[in-house]
Amino acid sequence: MEARGVHSDRLPETQGQDAGLAEPSPIKFQQEREELDWLLRHPEMVRSANLVRFLSFICNRYFEGESGEIREYSIAVEALGRKSASFDSHIDPIVRVTARALRKKLAEIYSADGKDRPLQIVLPVGNYVPRFARAQQEDTPAEQLQSAEPVVERESSPDKTPTANSHKPFAGKRKLIFQSAAALLAVAAVFVAGYLLGQRAKHPAPAASSSPDWGEPVWSDDFDGAAQQTPDPSKWTYDTGNQNGWGNHEEEIYCAPGSANPRSCNPRHPNAFLDGAGHLVLRAERNAEGNWTSARITTSGLKGFQYGRIEARMKLPVGAGLWPSFWMLGTDFPKVGWPASGSVSVAENVSLTQRTNGLGPEMIRATVHGPRYYGANGLWHDYKLPGGARVNDSSFHTYGIVWSPGMIQFYVDDPSNVYFVQDANDIPAGGEWVFDRPFSLILNLAVGGDWPGAPTAATPNPADMVVDYVRVYRIPSIPAPAIQWQPVQVKAGASAASIVTLQAPQYSGRVLLTCSAQPATAACSLATSVVNFSDTLSQEDTLTLSTESFSEKGRTVAQPGQYKVTITATTISGDRSQLTVPFQVRAGS
Repeated sequence: MEARGVHSDRLPETQGQDAGLAEPSPIKFQQEREELDWLLRHPEMVRSANLVRFLSFICNRYFEGESGEIREYSIAVEALGRKSASFDSHIDPIVRVTARALRKKLAEIYSADGKDRPLQIVLPVGNYVPRFARAQQEDTPAEQLQSAEPVVERESSPDKTPTANSHKPFAGKRKLIFQSAAALLAVAAVFVAGYLLGQRAKHPAPAASSSPDWGEPVWSDDFDGAAQQTPDPSKWTYDTGNQNGWGNHEEEIYCAPGSANPRSCNPRHPNAFLDGAGHLVLRAERNAEGNWTSARITTSGLKGFQYGRIEARMKLPVGAGLWPSFWMLGTDFPKVGWPASGSVSVAENVSLTQRTNGLGPEMIRATVHGPRYYGANGLWHDYKLPGGARVNDSSFHTYGIVWSPGMIQFYVDDPSNVYFVQDANDIPAGGEWVFDRPFSLILNLAVGGDWPGAPTAATPNPADMVVDYVRVYRIPSIPAPAIQWQPVQVKAGASAASIVTLQAPQYSGRVLLTCSAQPATAACSLATSVVNFSDTLSQEDTLTLSTESFSEKGRTVAQPGQYKVTITATTISGDRSQLTVPFQVRAGS
């Protein structure tokens, strides 16, 4: 993976007003970052994953001096999860819908508990480049820039880069809009009308979130036993050898207790053992021959798991070349291989060095791998432990997932502290969601490889990965929310958007949403595929219906007639609610 950094060629504070480039002030940059962080943590903002993704993307591009890359196409693909090969802004108005929702949300926040913020983030009408405005800025008030006036915000093509004029006030943008093709205006008019018909759900006052009653683990290992005892053979087995570097040019040789095969392994000196204080130790050690030995234990062949809350409480070693990991591998791996089997890295760590895109002792990474999204192209997210905490703290940290049909949520220390969510809608075009099947658990301590780099003379020898416990909980039954939809009519060859309202009978955490349209000549999409009922009983989403598609054979328009759309909501327990409603496609003008 390429290292990510912040460039110094950002637009100045006066961007959008014909200003030239200027060197940014470090103080101003810090203030802007702090304001973004405050907004992203705001309770009203975190209700919508799409708003968080949209705002994070445009602000980070702005910080990196890449305002020219803040385009409808890049937002749709990189921030909102649309497929790069099939996204067409003429058909799918997801970016414009989300931009309007974001402007409205910013106005609500800054008119309430954010009214005294010295700096405010503004999304001007007519483009997607954010502005950081002083609260008393006289030239253009924030509320005026964020006006909810309906406008058509469209690029002439996904590859067109905005010019300097694209950041001018709305009057100039309006002139360009009215010069657009009449067909595009018709599509936009229908979209705007459909969107304005949607009614905001009235959220009840936030209450204390209610977490599921997880009960006792259905499978666990607390590693209680005498010192030097080996792990329970009814629960764990071993992967051994080097296997050609395990596909990553790793150096370690994995050993099983009591075995001298491979030759570097010492049967009287196991690399996996209990410490007598309720912990498992996986030890990486360089022997007299200069070879690193270590351990990799797995439930493969003994126990497979499908769905549930799965976690391990661990203390990870830190040092150049060390690569501790708690992960899962599809049980069909022997038959289909990897990445077809899929894998989930619940938590892994490597040191931060000049030659590697490492993490350092305060960070962990979670990743899912599958067909067309594996290796460096895996879907991953980093998490920084708060308050200066480290992965090698003596107090340990808990790393886990809540795994349900079509969705995996990653957390640290508490299942309510979810920092990363992957669902079946996030995978790239041509990929396959392979996580609705059994997986085995794996704990290992690798040494060396493409990502962590080689160990050095300063690498701890021995290095210990210490595991307090591994536990698996069954997800209790959680009823699905009721679904309501504001009907709309669609003209053939156009799009229309409406609001989906969901009412949950109890606080139920995150819920996966999907939609399908029939016949297949019509299509539907949702603004976000995951809604959160952790502290509210009412949520909403935006549903867009499209009756036009493009392929190598050209443009296809749905014929006038009766169609239907089905919306499905799935809770983490797999409980589902479903709404199927008709809609009319009328002849286009």
